[in-house]
Amino acid sequence: MDTLCPGDGRYRRLAHHQRRMPDTREGETVSALYDCNVIIDLEFTYVPKKRRKGGLVTEIIEVGAVKVDASGTVAGEFSHMVRPTLAPGVSGNVRRMTGIGSEDVAYARPLGEVLEALGEWMGAGRVRIVTWSDTDRRQIARECAVKGIEPSLPTRWLDIQRIYPRLMGMGKGCVSLGRAADWCGIANDRLSAHRALYDAQVTTEIFLMMASGECASHRARVEAELDGPKEGTVCSSSIGESCGGLAELLATLKAQEATPDVPAGDP
Repeated sequence: MDTLCPGDGRYRRLAHHQRRMPDTREGETVSALYDCNVIIDLEFTYVPKKRRKGGLVTEIIEVGAVKVDASGTVAGEFSHMVRPTLAPGVSGNVRRMTGIGSEDVAYARPLGEVLEALGEWMGAGRVRIVTWSDTDRRQIARECAVKGIEPSLPTRWLDIQRIYPRLMGMGKGCVSLGRAADWCGIANDRLSAHRALYDAQVTTEIFLMMASGECASHRARVEAELDGPKEGTVCSSSIGESCGGLAELLATLKAQEATPDVPAGDP
């Protein structure tokens, strides 16, 4: 499925800040550094030990993505099931978590074809892939290496899970997507979680809030849940004012702009 959704209700409440990205340098916005940002999420199944190849423990069974253009507007969605070639089907634990069954992937296209379709859907130009955690990037790199796939995907990746804790005044740490959504006041349907497109949609909302500075206004909720603000983490909730976490996010984005592209792969 490849669906354009400029009027999708899930994103309607973001309209007030989609076009108000903070400046990284005069006349340019965070999103304007790229023709588009593509927020992706993957779902995996486990490969039985006897069927593993090249140390590959999991295989991709679903790819979901949301495309955000340079103005911060959601421009389209991508969703495809993927047929595993090592695992005989979807494991029971994964089926219970995602609702995806072996029958859903049995006649799907293999990974190479789905990644080719994903690359074509992303389009040409300066494109960056955004994820919640680095797991998806590493999975694509490992699985493609084992299966001899050479994906035509962008080489620029941004893991916003790594930035989010510092933006919210938590220092270093690992925050789940669901917890981050709760803290940002984003409706998160637990029954739909752990499906690739839905998780990509939630990640998109968080990404847009981070890029616009709106996440800073939700720091009070985080501080209350973590038993009060940490020393040295006082930050204005105003989008237009300077914020240590936001400044770090913007510095990261600008540093990526200045750094030459490198092939995606394991660190």
